[in-house]
Amino acid sequence: MALHSHIPASDRVSTLELFFDLVFVFTITQVAEVIVHHPDATGISHAVLELTVLAWMFGGYAWLTNTAGSITTSCRSVLLAGMAGFFVCALAVPHAFDEDGVVFGIGYFAVNVIHLGGLFLGTTPVRAVQRLAAFNLTSAGPVLAAGFVTGPMDWALWGGAILVQVATPFISRPDQGFVLNATHFAERHGLMILIVVGESLVSVGLAATASEPHVGPALILGALAGLAASSAMWWAYFAGEDERAARAHERATVRQRANQGLLGFGLAHLIMIFGAIAIAAATKLALKDFLEPMGVFSASLMAAGCGLYLLGGALFRWALGYASPLARIGGAVAGAIVAPAGVYGSPAAALATVAIVMFGTIAIERVTDQKELPGGHSLPG
Repeated sequence: MALHSHIPASDRVSTLELFFDLVFVFTITQVAEVIVHHPDATGISHAVLELTVLAWMFGGYAWLTNTAGSITTSCRSVLLAGMAGFFVCALAVPHAFDEDGVVFGIGYFAVNVIHLGGLFLGTTPVRAVQRLAAFNLTSAGPVLAAGFVTGPMDWALWGGAILVQVATPFISRPDQGFVLNATHFAERHGLMILIVVGESLVSVGLAATASEPHVGPALILGALAGLAASSAMWWAYFAGEDERAARAHERATVRQRANQGLLGFGLAHLIMIFGAIAIAAATKLALKDFLEPMGVFSASLMAAGCGLYLLGGALFRWALGYASPLARIGGAVAGAIVAPAGVYGSPAAALATVAIVMFGTIAIERVTDQKELPGGHSLPG
């Protein structure tokens, strides 16, 4: 497997990586179902913990392919083996905190070992891989151990695994040994956002067809409101944000790229993914009727999703340093109005409010961004 830390990878995401991302699609669906089947604080906590540890390693594979000089036979073998491990984890997601905990833990440990094997096969400095290996295997161990216990110890082990992951970038120093290709890295993570936005849209379609057997005014109204919300999420990222972030990432130093990769393309994207999943799960919970009032839980979940998506976008802007995050922070706060729109209105009204909040935020943002640009240059998108 030809991994070259100091030789630029191809700027474009390969079809192998696109195929690899299909298992992420399934993972997102499974995590959303955890909340749908357990619509309470415990269900949300389980979903957050599971997605956090999985997203960490999905990001790890993005770093691995980013530093690959070419997609060779050994590279394909590593990615397909890693894909198998992720697929096992995704299958176990619904019951990872009970009877399928051991299966999830074994799959997750295998994902880590395969990832490190891919790095060791390449030309990434051995010391850099060894530093990363110590932390990744240390975080995978508690997840595996959690499969053998229940109760408070289960939560403690999952929490410990995440704490190790949080500490990793501060101690393992990824800027020493990993040189990221800016264009490829930005596109790779943009595709992850596209996947979760697509899941949100699919959730709307499934909810609409489940609530109405025939296409009528109620179904069309609810479905179009959902499409508007998904379109707003797409617009908030892909109508220029991705390009500006990629350019900022390209201008950064080696150390800055590593930090941006962890905070901007890592944590910020994870928050946006949580937001999109929350909106998708809330939509699935409103299966009965798109024009009837929502329950307090599902309406609040959709409001939280709107706020998280915009808050993640604000962190993305701040971490990459290409624009002010203030408008998105304000939009995240304004997202609270989605809840009463659902409780006193309907799922259609709540989804439409998500679209209004996001498009309103984007409109304000474009005005403020324009003022920040020297010489009045126009923004992309």
